[in-house]
Amino acid sequence: MSNSLKASTTGLAIVDKARKRLGWTKTSTARWWQDAHTSRASLRRFWQGDRIQQEIFIAICQAVGINDWQSIAEILDADFEEVSTQYLDWDEAPDVESFYGRNQELTKLEQWIVGNRCKLIIITGMAGIGKTSLALALADCLQLKFDGLIWKTLHFAPSLVLLLDGLLHTFKQTPVDDFSQDTAKLIHHLQQRRCLLILDGLDESEKHYHQFIQQLSRAHHQSCIILTSREQPNIIESNSKTVRSLTLTGLPKAAAVELLQARGFTGKEIGLSPLIQLYRGNPLALKLVTPLIQSVFGKNIAAFLSQNTIVIGDRLRAILKQQFEQLSDLEQDILYWLAIWQQPISFSRLQTHLLISLDPATVLDAIVSLERRSLLEKWICSDAPAFTLQPMVMKIVTDELVERGTQEIIQVMQSQDIADFKILRTHWLLRPGSDDIVGDRILHQLQEKLWQIYRANLVQNLQQILLLLNDKSPLAIGYIACNITTIINRLG
Repeated sequence: MSNSLKASTTGLAIVDKARKRLGWTKTSTARWWQDAHTSRASLRRFWQGDRIQQEIFIAICQAVGINDWQSIAEILDADFEEVSTQYLDWDEAPDVESFYGRNQELTKLEQWIVGNRCKLIIITGMAGIGKTSLALALADCLQLKFDGLIWKTLHFAPSLVLLLDGLLHTFKQTPVDDFSQDTAKLIHHLQQRRCLLILDGLDESEKHYHQFIQQLSRAHHQSCIILTSREQPNIIESNSKTVRSLTLTGLPKAAAVELLQARGFTGKEIGLSPLIQLYRGNPLALKLVTPLIQSVFGKNIAAFLSQNTIVIGDRLRAILKQQFEQLSDLEQDILYWLAIWQQPISFSRLQTHLLISLDPATVLDAIVSLERRSLLEKWICSDAPAFTLQPMVMKIVTDELVERGTQEIIQVMQSQDIADFKILRTHWLLRPGSDDIVGDRILHQLQEKLWQIYRANLVQNLQQILLLLNDKSPLAIGYIACNITTIINRLG
């Protein structure tokens, strides 16, 4: 008998329950193989049912609290070396710290893949919502049902040529630098083997990928491609039974509480539910804000919430800001108006505030596009849909609005040309019909930034801007006079 062990089917089920209690994935939680003083590769072999060294086998069991490793092992009478027939390429798969909830989503995805034999599944949702973690957990569960698994990360926007090269090298094939031929080669391998191909993090600006994804979804093969993206690509065919899409929303409260408990909270703190609701159950956002609550507010969630603000980590802020900058001018204009209103607004009311009247179909297309990017929240008010922003998106757009407004005023003071006004011309920063604290929050922030720059000369400088509006057409002035006059009046 060699000094190696493999897990039995029953043993794997026991270990599976133990790791779920810890919120760990099967093979992507770095802490597991680190605590066991082994490698991710060994942990994967453990889950595949391969034989591994006895001391590593024991350590993997003990890392999840199982000391009776004998109950996990399948003792074989013969001494032989097993060779896995699977081909696994996880090299680009990230590590995850923990994974909570998503049981319903996992069940649905497994049914689509195993039961319905879907060829393409698209997982969408806003930044930080857990698309990658869900894809990892799904791959963990299903890897043994496939002949091969390949994970490719697209976050750094590799060219399609490089992606194809990497995929073909995985199958030990030499690319010929011809898109059609290389794609045909890849499809041939997807026909020969049932593979699970995960393409994680397709950026909505990478339009050249869409034709490639369409070809993979329409070709006749037995494999499955999982795509994660912040935007729903326009490649879903309504009559296709082999293409499915799943949009992720925030974690359910119970799962979000588990996440916070793992980060040092008891689950009974005052304000726990409002905190989860404020961040809409976004797991990354909750993970990023908890260190601040612990260090600055001594774990007092209520004290943090009393500041009436939302804190976004640098990582998430950068992703959301990049996504905002990729929007069209009309899409940005709509987000600005929703940030100004700060509450659900109907489509018809939104239209009345646009400086230039547009075809309703054009505005509707922009709203649909924003919904596909998971940037909007839709409410049903008086039997009619109304739209507002996710709180984190609201924060990003508000900050951007204040920054751009400040820069426009600085530019106009230098150029003495109102043509440099863009946002302050097309948007009235005071919520229409409102003079309360919430209604003029954006104007207050703009005033504070301007005061830091101009100090006592601020009113005089703003009055000079008003003089520039003389003899200008109403269309050229837009909301400029409203914004400047309101700030002057606030300053007394």
